[in-house]
Amino acid sequence: MAVRVLAITAIGTALGVLGATLAVTSFAEPAPDVSFAASSSPLRAQDGSGAVVPSVPSNFPGSALAPVGAVAVFAPWVKKAGALCPEITPPMIASLYSGENGFEYGPASAETTDGRRGPGRFTTAEWTAYGRDGDGDGKMDIFGVADPVMTTGYRLCELVGQARNWLNSGEADGDVADLALAAYDVGPDAVRAAHRVPADQAVQYVARIRSLQDSFALMLTPFDYNTLAGAVGGVVQAGLKFLGLPYVWGGGNVNGPSMGGFDCSGLTSYAMYAATGITLPRTSETQWGVGVEIPLDQAQPGDLLFGNWQAGGPGHVAIYVGNGQMLHAPTFGDVVKVGPIFAGMKARRVL
Repeated sequence: MAVRVLAITAIGTALGVLGATLAVTSFAEPAPDVSFAASSSPLRAQDGSGAVVPSVPSNFPGSALAPVGAVAVFAPWVKKAGALCPEITPPMIASLYSGENGFEYGPASAETTDGRRGPGRFTTAEWTAYGRDGDGDGKMDIFGVADPVMTTGYRLCELVGQARNWLNSGEADGDVADLALAAYDVGPDAVRAAHRVPADQAVQYVARIRSLQDSFALMLTPFDYNTLAGAVGGVVQAGLKFLGLPYVWGGGNVNGPSMGGFDCSGLTSYAMYAATGITLPRTSETQWGVGVEIPLDQAQPGDLLFGNWQAGGPGHVAIYVGNGQMLHAPTFGDVVKVGPIFAGMKARRVL
């Protein structure tokens, strides 16, 4: 796959975008008497397997929210694809996708002049040969997120196997992952013909991906959902299923998202009920009255965190996930994501 201009800022700026705390602004929660009918929208994550990562269709509205929304949606699939074989890591795949098209996805994402489409920039022939149903929804969506990313992971691991054979037989020299990346870019035949990473295009391709790995390792750290799922389960895992879903004022209830998304207390209401059967009041202010307050430094995954304090109480509520991070639906224009705890937050234990 041809190298493309990398749309990435310096690591400090990138981490600032991904981990920026929400400014303390006032955004009112909906009144308790508002009707929150459960939505039958196709935006609801389909995860019949109980997996942490949601199925993300190509028309998912997060595509209009890049970079924050797009990275939040890509991160769990990058983690999953980067666990298929030890030589291919999540930061490596994230670096590759940043170079391909800057995490754009959906039918509106640009198509190259040579017919490469979707976030993975696959040609029709490549997609026919290697495409995977990464999220198990019964179709292969070249414009989606899960299918292209998982296809990349599987293809790279296949190429790792080929590269190892070349090294063992003396047909090529070099690092096995570098050879696999080069073969992904220019094809296995070109690598075998050169007996190494081919000069010029492939060398530059591999060098760019390698040069960004450390940055992407840091950028992906707050999105370590697979580790979180195994460690905490319950309330956190229930909420993680909706990563990347848009913030919608008044959205969500115990049945899941409504109107296409969640607001902060809609997300906590759903996650708590799904994991424990406990029905929380609808707003952050009234949820503060449930359970008992605990010192913030004693918070455990699944505890509720409250912030953005106003005269009527907390204007924001989130779910603690551990290591100073919380799962929440922040505000207008943002998405359900994991990020650092805000200053001045208080913790409450419901269970």
